Amino acid sequence: MDELMGELVRLGFLLTLWAFGIWVGGASVAAWVAWEKGRDPAAWFVMGFFLSPLVALIALSAVPARHLARARAARRARGAVRPRPIDPARVTGAVTTAARLVGDGRERKANA
Repeated sequence: MDELMGELVRLGFLLTLWAFGIWVGGASVAAWVAWEKGRDPAAWFVMGFFLSPLVALIALSAVPARHLARARAARRARGAVRPRPIDPARVTGAVTTAARLVGDGRERKANA
């Protein structure tokens, strides 16, 4: 009986080590995602470690990337002009040219 209890204790210890490794790995993934988004990876690792890696990843998905926010702010500051609308005459001309190149089926039926 003592041998069985010793095996169960050893198994519980190994499962605890395995779970701790998974937990630290998840917190590391949260830190990496934070680094990719331009956030502080150490703070997000701590948050992922103490709260939950899943909670940290969900929170990271809700915050925008800082480098994208900076780029948007820079465009607003420069007063970037929006692209002009598409000219329908140019599009129609391109579609007509493409139809002539491919060979429009309607022309063949009308000529036949």
